[in-house]
Amino acid sequence: MQRRVKSVSDNMYFIESFHGKSFSGDPKYIALWVKKHMPDAQIFVSSVNQLVDMEARYFGFEPLRLGSAEYQRKFEQSKYIIVNGNTLDKVGKSPNQIIIQTWHGFPLKKMVADLEDPKQRKQELSAFLPRMKKWNYLLTSSSMNTSLFHSAFSLKENSNLKVVEMGAPRNAYLIENKNNYIEKRHIHFKYFNRPLDMNKKYILFCPTWRKQERKEVTSIDLEDLIKHLPPEYEIIVKLHPLESSLRRFYKALDSRIHCFYNELVDIQELFLLVDILISDYSSAIFDFAHLNKKIIILQEDSETYQKKVGWYFDIKKLCLLEGKSYTTTDLVEAIQGDNLDVFRYCRAVQKNLLNKDNIETNEKLMQLLFLNGRLSYNDNK
Repeated sequence: MQRRVKSVSDNMYFIESFHGKSFSGDPKYIALWVKKHMPDAQIFVSSVNQLVDMEARYFGFEPLRLGSAEYQRKFEQSKYIIVNGNTLDKVGKSPNQIIIQTWHGFPLKKMVADLEDPKQRKQELSAFLPRMKKWNYLLTSSSMNTSLFHSAFSLKENSNLKVVEMGAPRNAYLIENKNNYIEKRHIHFKYFNRPLDMNKKYILFCPTWRKQERKEVTSIDLEDLIKHLPPEYEIIVKLHPLESSLRRFYKALDSRIHCFYNELVDIQELFLLVDILISDYSSAIFDFAHLNKKIIILQEDSETYQKKVGWYFDIKKLCLLEGKSYTTTDLVEAIQGDNLDVFRYCRAVQKNLLNKDNIETNEKLMQLLFLNGRLSYNDNK
């Protein structure tokens, strides 16, 4: 018996960022472009709770509770599915739907088919491949980005996939607004509910996730750190979505240390707001390099991480960024130190990893994905 193909609406767009845990990243910026240029489009946003609902509604979109019956109905009716991770297995995919995979960052640490542990590699790849085979488009920011995704995701297993090497919409937003004071003022009011003080210096501490459960994300005593910094410095702790439960600890450390609800955070906005990024193995360091601001790589467990996960490349050789373990005193000095190398390593990241990101990325991508006569995927291959 032939399976009935469900009808879809060319005017319906389904957006899912970080499995509904926030409304941010490339799916958000694609949704905003669609709304601006196609005002009649119906745009639905996957959401895990009321905080994400608030963000989606602020932009005029309809939130749908992740996995609900209405979620499944709208997913099945939408022509375009825009995600930065994998879709729920239970919603499937019709042949006349188009899944646009943006992923959520340039990989430094190994993933899926490239994992060091053979057992974990086999397990993750087995679960990943059926999901990857649903993709119609994959967005990348450079030839190296494309190559790493081919390796990590075994893209050869999806002969219908079209890799679009035109850059990331989230970074087009950064490049466009890196000197935009009005946008920075707007962002500051969103997170702090008070006017921007230009004398403030914000540090974004953005650790990546560890598979094992942990009670703190660094051995650095952030309370001690902030006490050793001048009063104009403040710290924003941005937790990984899978460690958001730690907010209860980091939100109460000190009046100059902030930790917002992940559901309300768009890290691209925080990038524009802050002066310095401290991170470890997070792909955040690469996006942030577009802004030519100071980056400090804090690596406290690099040997263990190398054995368990592994790296795709030597970040020092390719990006001129060197990670190391810091004491509080060392970190204070690094934060207040000169910025002589900032442009050099930021330029290396832009040139080697993200050279297709540019201010015209959104326009070019949307022309290809949505405006070429509303083509079906098969027509556009």
